[in-house]
Amino acid sequence: MTTFDYGPIELYAIGFDGDRPGPAILQAVDDLVASGTVNVLDLVFVTRSLDGELSILELSDTSDDAGVPALDLAGLAGEDDIAALAEGVAPGSSAAVLVVELLWAKAFAGALYDAGGAVLAREGIPAPIVNAFLSEHVG
Repeated sequence: MTTFDYGPIELYAIGFDGDRPGPAILQAVDDLVASGTVNVLDLVFVTRSLDGELSILELSDTSDDAGVPALDLAGLAGEDDIAALAEGVAPGSSAAVLVVELLWAKAFAGALYDAGGAVLAREGIPAPIVNAFLSEHVG
C-alpha cells in the first residue's frame, strides 16, 4: 500500500472579535495534535485595525512561548492565501489562518490512491449549522 509522508491538508480562516483568540483556542488545537487527529503545519494571525489596515503575524516569528503549538511547515500558507482568507476580517477583529494535516485520513488517502480513486469534491458544514439543523429535525 502507498504510504504518503503527509495526509490531506485543509486551510481554515477562523474569525475572532478583538485582536487575537484566547488561550482556550490554542489549547484546543494542541489537544487535537496530542490526540493524533491533526498536525499543525502553519498558523498565522491576522488583525484588521479599526482604520482597515491588515497586520500579519506568522506564529513561527514569535518567541518560544508556552502554549504555542509546534509548526511542522511554517510558511506553508503563502501571502496570497493569507490575503484571500483575510478578506472577510472586519475592522477591529482578527482571524487565525490555520493549516492542518488530517492525520486521521492519511492511510485512507494511500488506499484511495492505490485503488485509482480520487476525492472529487468536499464540502464542509460548520458545527453550529449542523447542531441547529439537528435540534430542529431530530427527535
